[in-house]
Amino acid sequence: MAIYRFRISFEEFDDIHRDIEIKSIQSFEQLHLAIQESIGFDASKPASFYMSNDNWKKGQEIVYSLQEGKNGEGKLLMKDADLCDFIADPHQKIYYVFDAPSQWTFFIELFKISPDSAPGKKYPVCVK
Repeated sequence: MAIYRFRISFEEFDDIHRDIEIKSIQSFEQLHLAIQESIGFDASKPASFYMSNDNWKKGQEIVYSLQEGKNGEGKLLMKDADLCDFIADPHQKIYYVFDAPSQWTFFIELFKISPDSAPGKKYPVCVK
């Protein structure tokens, strides 16, 4: 098991960011909740992660919940998706959209992978 350190930055304001450390075996839902807590948003609003390439082209979508009335077929839920199953690159980029009507958009980039050397430390944690 490893510890991933992600840098989360607002699409509109690149000088504002959060660094979050999370275990590789934790879920996208846990990352979503850590981002929401670190920014002070309402985590119950719709949100999606999109696995991305180096040019921020949206790939597979991972959703917080299957909205009523929308076709949820083929959608992967955050709670069922572990980070380690989707990290293909040591600088993996992930596009994150929160609260679709407001269109909060974030760029997430994996910038450090370390061994789990702090047993007992609680993850995820906002470190910066």
